[in-house]
Amino acid sequence: MTKSTLLRLQITSFVLAHIPLFALVLYALTNGVSGRLDLLVVALLATVVAAVAIWMTLGRALGGDLGGAATPAQKSA
Repeated sequence: MTKSTLLRLQITSFVLAHIPLFALVLYALTNGVSGRLDLLVVALLATVVAAVAIWMTLGRALGGDLGGAATPAQKSA
């Protein structure tokens, strides 16, 4: 897998992990934000942790070095 394809897959996964946060923010804005800031902060932290975990897991699983993981040694033919 090329680095650009891996990067595209990781960015897409990162964005998809934030959809619940986006929905929660829209709900809070339509119904008033007061009293819901703690819920928004918890949702933000949870989605950031999930997105980073997805980013790193995809990088490791697909053999790229973009996720902060070391690339495995390749066998030479």
